[in-house]
Amino acid sequence: MGELLKIDHISYTYHSLEGETPALLDVSFNVMDGEFISIVGPSGCGKSTLLSLIAGLITPSSGFIYINGRDIKSSGKNIGYMLQKDHLLDWRNTLKNVSLGLEIQHKLDDQSFLQINELLNTYGLITFKNSYPSELSGGMRQRAALIRTLLLEPDILLLDEPFSALDYQTRLEVADDIWGIIRKEKKTAILITHDISEAISMADRVIVLSSRPGTVVNVFDINFSIEHRTPFATRNAPEFREYFNQIWKELDHHGQES
Repeated sequence: MGELLKIDHISYTYHSLEGETPALLDVSFNVMDGEFISIVGPSGCGKSTLLSLIAGLITPSSGFIYINGRDIKSSGKNIGYMLQKDHLLDWRNTLKNVSLGLEIQHKLDDQSFLQINELLNTYGLITFKNSYPSELSGGMRQRAALIRTLLLEPDILLLDEPFSALDYQTRLEVADDIWGIIRKEKKTAILITHDISEAISMADRVIVLSSRPGTVVNVFDINFSIEHRTPFATRNAPEFREYFNQIWKELDHHGQES
């Protein structure tokens, strides 16, 4: 498992009429191919800004981002982005919603429809392919949004609090679903979340950012002594509470410094 993504001393400052606002300061970390990373930090510390930088939506004020050793602008790699809302279109059914990205890229053909139906079947949505978003549960909508993203064959999945709009029980169920899909499809993923338990339960590593301007203050390798790991199962693992307490202390300490 080689290094896929390298964040190399990234800083970013927002400029406005009121002046400059440093969002990130000298952030460095790497992500291995197939790894699931969670990033946590105090509100306003630049977590979403970091995802926007990785996605290439904005350019660092300083520092570099590499994918497979090449600058992100010339890497040719595809970045998938899941936002807090699923952004399914109310007037399109599930089949047409998940195929939207391919349609925009003019890549819809007989082969892609076979792939779409295979994913819908694998992840429990095939009987809902003619249903509209209002007829789907929150979990189904998020699964549809993930399938739409996966069909574009991203090399890295960026997840910006994708479960935050769900109630607690649904959130737990959907986290298991999405984690299982990402693992099965062998995707590399970076999750932004305010939920420490969610970060620990889903990740191979948890990166903790300081208050704004965000910088990396600690990285926790997450390992559980349980078989058949799932996000829900890890919450009952003996190591879970210790990870939670350590990360909570980091956030509490660095949140108070601001």
